[in-house]
Amino acid sequence: MAIINTLREKMGRLLVVVVGASILAFVLTDVLSSRSSILGSDKQEVGEISGESISQQEYANLVESIKQNYMAQYGINPNEFLMQTIRDQAWEQLIAQIAYTKRFDKAGIAVSGDERIDMVQGKNISPQVLQQFADPQTGELDRQFLNQVLVNSDLDPQSRLRWQLFENSLAENRRMTKYQNLILKTNYVTLAEAQQEHMEQEGGITLDYLYIPFLAVDDNQITEVTDTDLQAYLNEHKDEYTVEESRSIDYISFPVIPSAADSAYYTEELNLLRAQLETGDNDSTLAVINTEQGIGFGTFDPSALPDDVVNNLSNLKKGDVIGPKLSNGIYTLFKLSDIVKSDAEFVRVSHILLRTEGMSATEKAQVKAKAEGILRQARNGADFAQLAIENSEDSSGPSGGDLGWYRKGGDAQGQWAEPFENAAFSVNREGVINRVVESDFGYHIMNVTGAPSNNRYKVAMILKELTPSDETIDVAYQKAGQFVLETDSYDEFVNNASANGYSVFSGNNINSNSSSIGRLQNARQIVTWLYGEASVGDVKDFDLGEEYVVAVYRAKVEAGTAKLTDSGVRSQIKLKVENAKKAKYITDKIASASGSLSDMAASFDAIAQVYTDTEVKLSSNSLPNVGVAPAAVGTAFALKNVGDRSKAITTDVGVVIMELKSKNAPAAITDYTTYVNQIQQRALNNAQLKMNQSIREKAEILDKRYKFY
Repeated sequence: MAIINTLREKMGRLLVVVVGASILAFVLTDVLSSRSSILGSDKQEVGEISGESISQQEYANLVESIKQNYMAQYGINPNEFLMQTIRDQAWEQLIAQIAYTKRFDKAGIAVSGDERIDMVQGKNISPQVLQQFADPQTGELDRQFLNQVLVNSDLDPQSRLRWQLFENSLAENRRMTKYQNLILKTNYVTLAEAQQEHMEQEGGITLDYLYIPFLAVDDNQITEVTDTDLQAYLNEHKDEYTVEESRSIDYISFPVIPSAADSAYYTEELNLLRAQLETGDNDSTLAVINTEQGIGFGTFDPSALPDDVVNNLSNLKKGDVIGPKLSNGIYTLFKLSDIVKSDAEFVRVSHILLRTEGMSATEKAQVKAKAEGILRQARNGADFAQLAIENSEDSSGPSGGDLGWYRKGGDAQGQWAEPFENAAFSVNREGVINRVVESDFGYHIMNVTGAPSNNRYKVAMILKELTPSDETIDVAYQKAGQFVLETDSYDEFVNNASANGYSVFSGNNINSNSSSIGRLQNARQIVTWLYGEASVGDVKDFDLGEEYVVAVYRAKVEAGTAKLTDSGVRSQIKLKVENAKKAKYITDKIASASGSLSDMAASFDAIAQVYTDTEVKLSSNSLPNVGVAPAAVGTAFALKNVGDRSKAITTDVGVVIMELKSKNAPAAITDYTTYVNQIQQRALNNAQLKMNQSIREKAEILDKRYKFY
């Protein structure tokens, strides 16, 4: 049975890797392939991919499959945030299943039975198999273990299914590799291309260039920008201003947080429990019944005690009660019920470490002298924690050198160096040890803050979370409800919020698959409302658990070309149109100018300057003081002779005129392999990216999951 347990663990992890990391893990091939016969009659659809309708039930089955695999791996139900991730993953798998597989089939790409065997047990082991079954010592495939898994998988139906699914995913990944290679392997680099790459990287020119920024032109020197200008620019640059469908809201939050009355109630309750702990002898029963977190009662080593107890240990005696105390929304109440003896011995130490690893005897002597000086300061009453912060070279230094409680001989958390441990347990009281202690790490100045002891502690612990009462929740609910009753439009929303002094927040450009809106987490119900029943101007309240939210549907952006009225579009285009007018003004003025670049600069404000760049390369796309200017760099390299001057080139920030000073040709080489490889790798990356983009675009994906999730 040991191998079956190993198989379950290995295959569970293996399946999650496949499902979680690769969109090509088509784990529901049989179900998906029966789309037309089994699920075709279901008219509810979550979307469309390559002309094929995806039913809600089909999608839900895939989501549930991935969810079950997650639960099998981690043993917990995924929260809402993870569920949204799982839904997105399922959608990507469907895209891969439909969009890519059609192209595999059309290209006649298949994986034979022999090839499947070869990927798992032959000479060409799949990287996914190697990742799961490699010997950690050698990195090679552990064939013995793999064979055991294959043989014993027949003994466990669940493991057999997982292996089949994994093997299917290997085949689909191999089909993807073949398909990609049909395109990627067609790339070929000529010698001329390699020589040009060498020239671009190693060759260069020296330039003088006049830079006239748009700031050199006052706004009153150009004609006013009109709406007609803006719309004309937008019409000419539609491809630059395409937008996806989105929604925007304004909202008000009514937090559900504990009130002063709630806090007073909890304080009164905890004070009553404190009184019972002080006078009663049923500590364990009282704590177990009343605590909302933890075990309520137990016997602990000093190292396992709550901070409020351990930090007061030297002052506590049997029967003492600490609290109630409120911290991070949790009320705590502790009672030291008893002190018992154990075979183990414990001590608490703070220290200052001055490291000496790798030092010579002379260097160590200097460090020891420094350590003895720090020891004298500590014994004369200096604050030990501050000395540790200022001097210690150990990670405990910033916290004052505190190492906490330690069990003699060490434990799972680690073991102290022998000289350090011996010194810590050699004293019988708290205080600074009167000598410097040396270990392999260096010199230690030690302060015993908890004297050696074999005590263990029985502690009753009551922890209660401060939560809002039903009355407090009702108040927030009523405020939200009242606001909705009085609000029927966007204008009323704004006016009523102002009249009541409520802060209004905005959520912009919300797409159909958003799960959060600004600071609002788990806001999926708002998104579903926006893309479902809601119309612009509608107002609705939502219960988000820790707050009630009232939202107004403020704006809608349709997919396609942006409008001047869309957020930020008008201001962006206005700046571009203004700069274009300024560029024309500069160009017209330069056309009538003559003389050197400096003479031309003088006809403008002092902000226009002439610069020199001695290391301009064709592979670069910018100029110092100008910034990104690929057109200018390209034009400069087109200048043939020293002294040639370019025409005026418009950049994003101004106008540039360049004058060639010299050309620096690179030395000839005989081997261009490096440049061939660089071009080839760049081409492969670009081809793969474009191929994937093209397939997704051709798939004409229509995502309507917002109707259901």
